[in-house]
Amino acid sequence: MNIADFYQKLDQHYSQHDTKAIEDFMVKSLTDARTENDPAAIVAVSNELAGFYRVSGNLDEAIKLSQKVLQLLKNMGEETSENFAVALQNAANVLMVAKDHDTALQMFRTAESILVYRGFSSDYRMAALCNNISALYREMEKFEEAEKAALRSLEIIVTMPQYRVEMATSLINLGEVQTRLGKYEDAKQTLEASISIYESISGDKDPHYPAAMAAMGNLYYYWKQPQQAAPYFRKAMELIERDHGRNAFYEMMARNLKTVEEQI
Repeated sequence: MNIADFYQKLDQHYSQHDTKAIEDFMVKSLTDARTENDPAAIVAVSNELAGFYRVSGNLDEAIKLSQKVLQLLKNMGEETSENFAVALQNAANVLMVAKDHDTALQMFRTAESILVYRGFSSDYRMAALCNNISALYREMEKFEEAEKAALRSLEIIVTMPQYRVEMATSLINLGEVQTRLGKYEDAKQTLEASISIYESISGDKDPHYPAAMAAMGNLYYYWKQPQQAAPYFRKAMELIERDHGRNAFYEMMARNLKTVEEQI
């Protein structure tokens, strides 16, 4: 299988916002990769499909796929490779959504050790990992640790102007942590910077843009400004439905919107 061709076609499917077509394409691609006994293609497609299932809320399938990828890479002797570090992060992200926080953190720390071993301590790969660790600590309500990880991510990514979208993602994480720490003015500036980057590059088309809208809604909710929060939750719902359908993230935003509307 031509992996570059797979990613190109996958991007085309995502641009059409047809979740059924996206899933069907990846399932067929995985079947083809297995038929051809192409380990590299199996890993690539499985990682993407597991991520799709994580976002769509099919956690059982996401966990199965991510575990199979890790086992396949182990069988290939790649336990200290960059590919294994990426697979560990993907698996940990699934487990974070599934609320298995301790296992997820262990996976992230193993991935961190691999990246350091491979010489990527100040690379965008490490920035992305710190971002993930920050999100996990936030889920665990360890907000000081989450802030440290988010700031470390930004310290790395700010030196790489070619990764502005990745910087915007790091800013979302930092803004969410600042919100939970009660640093509302700082959080507002941080999230506005993130939104500005997304809008200057791709409008509302980036897959993380809805997360920025949700984060701004959460900020105003915690800031006791429900009237300000509501439009952001509505926008997040609109974008999530457009890109992924009414998944678990959509339902969460719907609950948040209902809460602030009741407060209003």
